[in-house]
Amino acid sequence: MSDEAAASRDALRAAGIADDETAPDVLLALAGRTPALDRALAERLATVVDAAHAAALRDLAAAAAHRGWKAAAKEARRALYRFGQRGVVPPAPAAPAAAPAPRWAAPALEGWASGIDGRGDRLVWIVRPQPGGGLLAMTAILNEPRGLREVQLAELSRKSFRALRDELVTRQRLRLVALDGAYCDALLAAGYERARAGGAAEAVGQYPALRARLTSRPPAPLEPPMIARVAPAAAQDTAAIAAGAKLLDEVDFATWLLDRATLAPYLEDLRAARASPILVSQPLLEERVQAVLTRAERELFAGPAAAPWRRRLEEMAFVLHATGRPEFAAAAAATAASLGRGEAPLPFSTTLLRRSVDACLAADEAQARAEAESSVLVRPGQPRGGPPPYPPRR
Repeated sequence: MSDEAAASRDALRAAGIADDETAPDVLLALAGRTPALDRALAERLATVVDAAHAAALRDLAAAAAHRGWKAAAKEARRALYRFGQRGVVPPAPAAPAAAPAPRWAAPALEGWASGIDGRGDRLVWIVRPQPGGGLLAMTAILNEPRGLREVQLAELSRKSFRALRDELVTRQRLRLVALDGAYCDALLAAGYERARAGGAAEAVGQYPALRARLTSRPPAPLEPPMIARVAPAAAQDTAAIAAGAKLLDEVDFATWLLDRATLAPYLEDLRAARASPILVSQPLLEERVQAVLTRAERELFAGPAAAPWRRRLEEMAFVLHATGRPEFAAAAAATAASLGRGEAPLPFSTTLLRRSVDACLAADEAQARAEAESSVLVRPGQPRGGPPPYPPRR
């Protein structure tokens, strides 16, 4: 697949269009949002040669030309020319009232979003073209589960906007995917409500006024999540749940670890189990450790605690899908669906918990060794500079 064809496919997927969708009414309902999306719609309409698709291409070409989107209009006219060579021409419009011009009257929102990092943060951009040229751009940091954390609105030229986006990709290696602008708006609106419910809305109190400058429409629904719109079967792929642990080997999940504060009570119990003064057999020790981990997974990933993890994985599933990794997208979507149903343990949560616990215990042991090596005292039963006989108590 060429780069242009891949870009066209990705633009349609980001707008919620399935790869096999060709119905003119479905496709034209999304026209007028961005020049790239209009061109992708023209290419998709051109795959079915009949009078209905010819009429849709004619309307799309006229609207794109009216908006000054030359590439999109040219692509639609080129398809119409090929239709004419095969004897298919669009019928004349029934009446001026049926012209689709009002469909493109309102300015469209364009959106981009990053993946979600280990703290639950992601970058979300919403852009609206200005009538006189340039862009009105909203940039925000959204956290799951805390909600909206930062938000700004600025007027930029398209050149400045592209430079900013390229810098994020090349210098900071932050992967951004195109996302339906209305969906991005709904994400931020829901995030603002979560921040307000959690008493943290002061830092983003200007959001309602900034959003009013961007759009006057009510927020679109978030359900179903975007991954369910572009790959509806992904969440139903129960076999993909087994691959959930492999998600944590992807670079997008490199920072996904539970923090020490969250793990603190379980780390204490693990230390107590391992450092018991009573000699126990290895199988009994492992049983005690496993009991602590099982309780931790149940308390951290089930019940009310499951909802943030479900939403994180649903959003990451779309990022994985949009970046050409359908197997991982299915694993994330299916794991999210399982969390929503209250199923546990799961390969994803079990692996994430164990890696997080191991990282904390390894850091504690490294600190204990460093302290022992720097100590001038020799403890009974321990050679100078050697590790302690068991992890230190706190």
